[in-house]
Amino acid sequence: MTEAGKDIIYVLLWGDLPSTVRGLASCRRIREAHPRAKLILLTAPDYESMLKHCPYFSQVETDATATGAMAKLTAKRIKAMKPAVVYDLVDDGDSRRIKGGLRFSRIKWLDAAPRMEAATHPVEATAVALGRAGLGPDHFRLGEAPAPDVSWVDYLARTSRMLEPEYFGLNGPYALLAPAGEDVKANLRWPRERWASLAQALMQHGVTPAIVGGPSARDVGRFVASAVEGARDVTGKAKLVQLAGLARRTRFVFGEETDLLHLLVAAGPPAAALFPVDEGRNPALRVPRGASPVITLHAPVLAQLTAEEALQAMRVAGGFEESPRAA
Repeated sequence: MTEAGKDIIYVLLWGDLPSTVRGLASCRRIREAHPRAKLILLTAPDYESMLKHCPYFSQVETDATATGAMAKLTAKRIKAMKPAVVYDLVDDGDSRRIKGGLRFSRIKWLDAAPRMEAATHPVEATAVALGRAGLGPDHFRLGEAPAPDVSWVDYLARTSRMLEPEYFGLNGPYALLAPAGEDVKANLRWPRERWASLAQALMQHGVTPAIVGGPSARDVGRFVASAVEGARDVTGKAKLVQLAGLARRTRFVFGEETDLLHLLVAAGPPAAALFPVDEGRNPALRVPRGASPVITLHAPVLAQLTAEEALQAMRVAGGFEESPRAA
């Protein structure tokens, strides 16, 4: 039961990791616009382990993409809760099904899903969509929209040592290296020998390299850890919320064009990102966004880029200037 006079608001958000991270910027604006409301996140199970810790929400439900009889129950439950507003940040078949189940109710449905347009970054598209739904400005130039921000993991870090760098054997300054996994074509990846060269250079600068990523990145993680004494292989060993916690304290992030990079950058550290040259796709419209600068490096073949060039990009981004703010 909710408190008297306390509105219930549903937020629909699911999809891949980059769109989920970008959607959290909209969720923050929704929370700021409705500070006393009971905000319920309706999502898919994919990233529940991270989203359940987000302070914007009073409650998290994970049956957004349910099928069969369970799908009908989702709309019925929302209808019974009598929310004042439903913010749809997705606009796909599942959200439209839910909308159809509410068609005879008085619930206000706001379509705030981003519409990608030419020469528009997804972060601006996400912010514009929310503005067109009636919440804030509906026009942003490239780079003007609020960047995704997962600094809220700091609160969790104060209560769980599993988010501390020491939990993963990281003591002192460290950098997070995020290679693409084996599911990406070899010509679109940086060779593992380059990752090892970069790790060795970082060690010489007194910065411990920590390789992060999912199971598909383990080959690079194991290779670097065996080739460079002191390097840490964290691939497949950390949950998303733990990786966000590590990114809050890292000197910088260096990675290829992966979904994970969006989460790491949203945690706030300076970063450098590798992008293969792809005609018709501007890296400036794909690069992750966060509170700090993100330098892009690109070449027709990523193997052409050297560890020295990567290190210089880190310097330009500000990774060697000072220690990051502690969580």
